[in-house]
Amino acid sequence: MKLILNQKVLETSESPSFHTLDFLRKIGIKGVKEGCHEGDCGACLVLIGELKDDRVKYKAMNSCILPLGKIEGKHVVTIEGLNLEEKLNPVQQALFEEGGVQCGYCTPGFVIALMAYFMNEDLENTEIITAIEGNICRCTGYNSILRAAEIASKKISTLDDSKGRITALIEANYLPSYFSKIIKQLKEIKTQPQLKKGTFVAGGTDLFVNRQTVENPIFLAELGFDKIWSDENHVYIGAAADIETIRTSAELNALFDTAKHLARVSSLPIRQQATIGGNVVNASPIGDLTIYFLALDAEIGLVLGEDKRIMKLKDFFKGYKILDLKDGEILEWSRIRKEKKLLSFEKVAKRMYMDIASVNSALSLRIEDKKIKEPHLSAGGVGPIPMYLEKASQFLENKEISSEVIKEAARIADTEISPIDDVRGSAKYKRLLLRQLIYAHFVELFPELEMSL
Repeated sequence: MKLILNQKVLETSESPSFHTLDFLRKIGIKGVKEGCHEGDCGACLVLIGELKDDRVKYKAMNSCILPLGKIEGKHVVTIEGLNLEEKLNPVQQALFEEGGVQCGYCTPGFVIALMAYFMNEDLENTEIITAIEGNICRCTGYNSILRAAEIASKKISTLDDSKGRITALIEANYLPSYFSKIIKQLKEIKTQPQLKKGTFVAGGTDLFVNRQTVENPIFLAELGFDKIWSDENHVYIGAAADIETIRTSAELNALFDTAKHLARVSSLPIRQQATIGGNVVNASPIGDLTIYFLALDAEIGLVLGEDKRIMKLKDFFKGYKILDLKDGEILEWSRIRKEKKLLSFEKVAKRMYMDIASVNSALSLRIEDKKIKEPHLSAGGVGPIPMYLEKASQFLENKEISSEVIKEAARIADTEISPIDDVRGSAKYKRLLLRQLIYAHFVELFPELEMSL
């Protein structure tokens, strides 16, 4: 397979399942660091540039859980590829001057994350702290890094990018000049066709942790499974659509505040790699996206050769890691009805935005003639599968909202769950959390209830 590493075209015969971090270290690239090898710390971040519509769009991605097959035909940039010949670029200089560098182990990852933010016009309305939410530093306390980021951001805002952001950054000495040639180089690279037989891979953020590999990976995104589209009645989300694409989807945000809700799912680098298909088929009892779409009464499309079938997402889970999925069958898409509803998503975790949930929950409903219509309540971390709370949902149908009704719904939900004691909390604690999250749903959607719950 071929790719561009910094400013050179590179060809390798390594397995497409081999981890990008380990490959880079193997060939002598030392600026990319190994910390957790689970996608948590950001020390291994690299920029991945993909050619789309005559423009290269860059993302900061965790190379430790990124298989080589997903970077074929793309531009891979490490800290070495950002360095200027005789001086620091303004981002590096700001980190140095503001004391944002101490031991230095995490610094390449922070520079990569910030440059990804500055290189994409699409991120202009995103808070800069979002760009570095996937990076961990043990030394600085973060304030100095944030000061440096703000200084660099103010300088970037004065640039004339009428010729394109990349050109403006090259002219201002944020990027080396070779970036101007990348579009041409990417167009000249021929990628290999996908295998016909092997293991289907969506995002791989869970699959590739701790140096796990798979034999003959087939990447669903390369098969076109990464799109979001609509018809008259539904919004469809392809199985390989990543969480950040879903979070910022115009189709979904026209219906719900998806941008706000899914900002609570992991860090930006993980959201740019993790997918809805992986989240669903992994069948984690606390999968955030699964819980979110259970509350939207989602359906899924499954395909096996020429055979296709559609089922409710809530019927897909038969037991712990047991799915209604035939051998060779693929989850092709998830879909929701194209209708506006009130929707709340809540999550409790040790690190609210970054961590796996102890308990999460979502609720959707409509109000008609002061009564609840089509309520759907879901919960994670309180049973062996992602839970659709059938009885509590049925109880809420046609009820007028009151503190008594909400408390009774929470009581009924408690009869449907079976949490266990584990590292994320005791069963008793998780029951209490779910009750409070159900209350939180209604308080968010109907603030006047706060004093009565």
